Amino acid sequence: MKKYFMLSLFLVFTMLCFSGYDYNGPEVELVLLINKEREASGVPSLIINWELTRLARLKTEEMKTHKHFDHESLVYGSPSQLLDHFQISYTKVGANIAMGHETPKEVLEAWRNSVSHHANLVNPCFTNAGVGICWDDEGISYWTLLLMTTDQASP
Repeated sequence: MKKYFMLSLFLVFTMLCFSGYDYNGPEVELVLLINKEREASGVPSLIINWELTRLARLKTEEMKTHKHFDHESLVYGSPSQLLDHFQISYTKVGANIAMGHETPKEVLEAWRNSVSHHANLVNPCFTNAGVGICWDDEGISYWTLLLMTTDQASP
């Protein structure tokens, strides 16, 4: 029953996104915070990409379901293999993950304190972003940020 509720919720959200509804939740808030970080570093803002968002949510749900907190997906492998599987065209891909943070600000702070994660955030090569977030039954949060570069930066 819970599975069907989550699927229904996802479908409603997807319909709202495609109908032009402006979603302003924690996923979008995190990208906006990242863009402030990029601006402070003199780097162009990221474009929220619905395909990356969909895959970030898929990756996040998988981490939660399998209790597998890792950049490598049990099902799809590396972030580049994930994009390849869903035939997403890119020239470069990156990913940041986080677990147990309550807010987008906490996630950003954790990534700022990690050299490799921060390097992804301010990498001027990345043009598109997608964020996925979910909580398990114990209230533990899982976060995924997928980043990519394309020849043409399209939302």
